[in-house]
This record gives sequence, C-alpha cells and structure tokens, in this order.
Amino acid sequence: MLLIKAALATVLAWQFAMHVLQSPVPFYAPMAALLVVDRTMVRSLSASAQRIAAVVLGLGVAWVAATFVGVNWWTMFVVILVALVIGRWSRLGDHGIQVPAMVLLALITAKGTDEDFTSLTIIETIAGGIIGVAVNALVFAPLHLTKPRQRVKALTDQVRDLLLELSDGLRRGFDAETARGWYRRGGDIADRTRFIVDDIRTGQESTRLNPREGIRPADVHWEGYEITVKTLRHVLWQVTGIGRTLVDAADERHPAPSPDFLARYADTLASMAEAVQHFGLHDEEATRAFDRNIEHAREVLVDLREEVRVTPLDDPEQWPVYGSLISDAMRAVHELEEARDEASRPTDTGPLRVTPTTGPWARLRRRGAGAAER
Repeated sequence: MLLIKAALATVLAWQFAMHVLQSPVPFYAPMAALLVVDRTMVRSLSASAQRIAAVVLGLGVAWVAATFVGVNWWTMFVVILVALVIGRWSRLGDHGIQVPAMVLLALITAKGTDEDFTSLTIIETIAGGIIGVAVNALVFAPLHLTKPRQRVKALTDQVRDLLLELSDGLRRGFDAETARGWYRRGGDIADRTRFIVDDIRTGQESTRLNPREGIRPADVHWEGYEITVKTLRHVLWQVTGIGRTLVDAADERHPAPSPDFLARYADTLASMAEAVQHFGLHDEEATRAFDRNIEHAREVLVDLREEVRVTPLDDPEQWPVYGSLISDAMRAVHELEEARDEASRPTDTGPLRVTPTTGPWARLRRRGAGAAER
C-alpha cells in the first residue's frame, strides 16, 4: 500500500507541476511527493518540512554565491564545502544531501540568480510535499497496530517456552550441547527485542496526526508493551546467564549441581514460565496466577540458597555454580515482579479498538443507535 501511494503521489504531483504550474521541467514536485510518503504521518510531515528547508537553503546558498562572489572554478570549492556542512545539519535528516545538490543545479543550470528558476523550484517542492502528505493521509493513512501486538505476544511465548524447555531439560538430564543451545537461543531472542521496541514505537507514532486514529481511536497500551518487552529482555539476560553456567557445568569446567538441586531448580523455572504466561495481563485470574507463581519461585530459591549456605559441600568448587544459578533466577524473578503493574500485553480476545465517547465517530454511532430504536 505504501508503494502504491508513493507512485500515486508522484504521478499527481507531476501532473500538477505540468498543468497547473506550467513547469518546463516538472521534476521537483514529483520528487518531493515521492520522498515524503512514509510509514507514519509524523514522518511524512517531517520529511516534507526537511525537504522544503533543504531546497530553500540550497537555492539560498547558490544565490548568495552567484550574487556576491560569482561562479567560477575556484569559488565552487568553497560554496560546495559550505553547502555540504549545512547539509549535515541533523534537523535536515536524510534530506540534507539536497542542499549541495540544489547548489549545483542552481549554479550550473541557472547561474544561481535566475529568479524564475528559484521561485518555481521552491513552489514545486512545496506543492509536491503537500500532495505527498495529502495522499498518504487520505488513502488509507498508515496505521501500524497489528504487527507490534503480534510480536509482543510472540516474545512472551518464546520466553515462556525457553523457560519450560530449561525446566524439562534439568529434570531429564542435559549435556553440554543442549545447554549451549539454551544459551544461544536466549541470546538470540534477547537480541531481537530491540526490533520489537522499534515496531512498538512506530505503531505509537502512526497514531499521531492520523485521521483514521482520530475517527476511531485504538485501545493499545504502547508504554505497557514497551515495558513488557524491556522486562523480558532483562529476564532473558538472566536466562542466558543460567545457560552459560550450565554449559560450564556440563563441560566439567565447574562441578555440576546435585540432581536434587537441579530438580528443585527446575520447579523454579517452571513457575517463572507460568508467571511469564500471565505477565502483562491484568484481569483478576491472571494477576492471581502471576503472583502465585512468582511467590512459589521465590520461596524455592530462598530455600535453596539457605540449604547451600548451611550444608557442607563435597566439593568447595560447587559454590560458584550454585551461587550463579540462584542469583540469576532471583534477579529474573525480581525483574518480573517489579514490572508487574506497569507491563501490558495484547490478548487474543481483547478489543483492539474502543468505541469513542466524543468526536464524529461517536456522533455517527449515536445516530445509528437512535435510528435503530425508532
């Protein structure tokens, strides 16, 4: 859809420049329209403003240079250098390259002082930006709601499944290769969380200045989604620590924990997995299940820590292994508990949109309800 809208905006701007502005070379309007159709309305408006500013600055630099120093081979170096420096201004974003480009075009093709060229170029760029933004807004304005919700839910499932796999593996027995797989998998999932955060922020940005969102607002807790992802990323860091410790134990770099310890530790991981399953859900049943599993995980870890502290070990080298496993799990439990109230997660059955109480959509619904009653 975005590609179709970009093509449509380009054609409309081209025709506008030809038939309305009577441009002899209708290039700047379609180029501006093409470049400002973006994934969100905020980005479209920002791109339009940046491109117009870059074109005006470039033409301004060309006019000053041509008027006061003239156009020749030795002044071109200084002028282009100044234009390149201006083009690196962060406020111009990706459109900063237009500053030196416009300087070259203006100086080489119009000697920098052609008022008709300068004014028509600016007008074309403004018209193209307006057409691009208008097409992006009126033709299915970009609203990114589904993908971030799906990815947040998928992340929760992946973390839960990894914890359950760890728990089952500790009960059945594991080798170095299995533990290394847990370690790598946790790291891979954690690395991908930054892309999920980007999707969430894009989704939230897509609701701003969006006519579709203004007509019918979406019931999406963006901040809560981001907290959920960041918390699960912190949990994954601890899970990778657990995996690394198990790799060392399986490789016999450190003594392996006792079977009894591993069985009870597996119960802790299973409870954490159940807590993750209900993490970010705030109905009464989910909250009770989350609290119950977090409390159980903590109780087991506290008991294990106390037993390790007071029970003589056959091998003193086991202390680091026990301490690392208990500490990583305790930190993961703490991360989940601390974010309990602020985290939010999409559900399969929860409404994506709510019925607004104000605005044109609400008035339309009230009229429809009134007509139905009559």
